[in-house]
Amino acid sequence: MKTKIILALLIVALPSLAFTQKPNYIGYKHKGVVYGETLPNGVKDLGGGLLSNENYGVSRFTKGKKYMLWLEKITGRDTKGVPSWEVRDVLTFNELNKNQEFLFSYTSKCKQNGKSNFDLIVLTELLPKNKTYKVIKAWKADLKKEKFDKISGTNIKCEYVEP
Repeated sequence: MKTKIILALLIVALPSLAFTQKPNYIGYKHKGVVYGETLPNGVKDLGGGLLSNENYGVSRFTKGKKYMLWLEKITGRDTKGVPSWEVRDVLTFNELNKNQEFLFSYTSKCKQNGKSNFDLIVLTELLPKNKTYKVIKAWKADLKKEKFDKISGTNIKCEYVEP
């Protein structure tokens, strides 16, 4: 009898679970975690940084072979100051190639038209012989629309800094 009840509940619950999942993660809410930890939804945190408006950030995550950038907004803080985040937009990629990395936030040495822009997200490839970066793709975090906007990388230069 218990088996039949459990089976009936699963039949009723599974379709509703399928509709409530958000495979693109927009709207997903979570507490800030330490680099390398995994969120309850199974994505692994690879770090991130704040943007020009420090209530927003870009974070890097992986799940399986999927690589993601999340544009997130701080929605509150707990008593210890740990932020709660809500995902506003997502960029998804296959695994990055060797020497490819994302540069963004205050830690980035990328300039657009010779000026710093903390809302710039740049996919680069490190050219180790020249110690320079080749810009592959670029986006601007539009904080008013809470979206990533793809932009031209032709006027973007990223300076290499020794680790």
